[in-house]
Amino acid sequence: MTNSTPVPAGPWVLVVGAHRSGTSAVTGALVAMGLGGMDPGDRMDWNESNPEHWESLGAALLDEELLLAMGGSWDAPPEEGVQVGPIETTSSPGDVMAAAYPTRGPVVWKDPRVCLLLPYWREVLPGPLTAVLVWRDPMSVARSLHTRDGMSIEYGLALWERYTRSALAGLQGIDTYVLEYGNVVENPAAAFGAIAEWLAHLDRIPPPDTGWDVAAAAATIDSGLRHQSGAAEGAAALPDETRVLTEWLPSIAGGHRSFDQAPPAPVTPWPDALVSVRREQWPLRSRLHDTEVELERAQLQIESIRQGAEEMEQALRSGYGVEIDRMVDELHEARDRAESLSRELSSVKSSASWKVTRPLRSAATRVSGQPKT
Repeated sequence: MTNSTPVPAGPWVLVVGAHRSGTSAVTGALVAMGLGGMDPGDRMDWNESNPEHWESLGAALLDEELLLAMGGSWDAPPEEGVQVGPIETTSSPGDVMAAAYPTRGPVVWKDPRVCLLLPYWREVLPGPLTAVLVWRDPMSVARSLHTRDGMSIEYGLALWERYTRSALAGLQGIDTYVLEYGNVVENPAAAFGAIAEWLAHLDRIPPPDTGWDVAAAAATIDSGLRHQSGAAEGAAALPDETRVLTEWLPSIAGGHRSFDQAPPAPVTPWPDALVSVRREQWPLRSRLHDTEVELERAQLQIESIRQGAEEMEQALRSGYGVEIDRMVDELHEARDRAESLSRELSSVKSSASWKVTRPLRSAATRVSGQPKT
C-alpha cells in the first residue's frame, strides 16, 4: 500500500523485548518520565493480567499482518532471514503510526513483534532510532506464556530465545540501553535514573521543560507486576542453549552508542526446531480456529432459530388461544342445548297427549308416505 501519510518524525524510542518481559511496565514508566505515549484511543485493551498494556492496537495489527506476509505469526516466528517485501497491507505504516502518535516530539513505542521486524521498521521510521532492550529471566517468561496462552514451558523458552536473538541482531548500530526487568522491579528509581542520565547524552531526545521525572517513572512500577518469578530451581533447569544466553546478557547491561554486541553462538538447534514445527502447524491451527469460529456461529444461529420458533409458538398460542376457548365454549353450549331438546322430546313422547294423538299421526303418515314414528 502506498504510504499516504508520512511517518511522524519522532524522534523514536523503541522498547524492544520478548512477550511477557515487562516491556509494558517499562514503556508506561518512560511515558511517566516524560516521553510521548500513544493516543489513548489507539491503546490496546488487554486482559486483567496486564491492565497497563502500553501498546498501539493499530501498530500491533500491522505488525501481525507483516509477520503473516513473512509466513509466520507472533507465536510462530517466520524463518530467520526472511524479509518483508513490497506487500499490500490493510493500512499504510504512515497512517497507522500517525494515528497512534499524533503529537510532536520524542515518543516511545513498544510491541514485542518488533524484535522480529527490526529490519523493516529501521527502513520505515525516521532515524536515528533509540532503543531500550528489556530482557527477563526466560523461565519467568515461559511460565507467564504458559499461564496466559497455554504454551508448554519448552516452547516458551524457545520463543524467548528466538525473540531475544532476533532483537540483538536487529539492534546492531542503534543506540541501545540494555535493561533487565528484574532490576527494574527491585530498584526502579535507580533503573530509570540511569536511563535518564543516558538519554541526556543523546542530543536528539530533549527532555521536557521540567526535566525527566524519574520519581514519576519509578512510582509506576509495582513489585506485584512481577507475576511469574524464575526460581533458582527453574534457572538450574534451563537448557544449555537458554542458560548460555541468559548468563551473557548481564554483561551488556547499560547504554551503548551504536550497539555492536554479538551473543554467544547457539549451542544446539532445538529452539529453532521447535519454532519451525509450530510454524508448520500454524496453517492447521488457523483453520482449526476458523472452523471453531464457524461452529460457534452456527450454534448461535441454531439457538436463534430455536428461540424464534419458541416465540412464534407462544405468539400463536397467545393469538389463537382466545378463539379456541370461544369455540370450545360454543361447542359446550350446543351440546347442552341438544341434551335439553332431547329431554324435552322424551318428555313430549311420554306425555298423555302424545299417546292420544298417535292414531291421527299414523293416518297422516300413511297419506303423506312418511314412516311412522
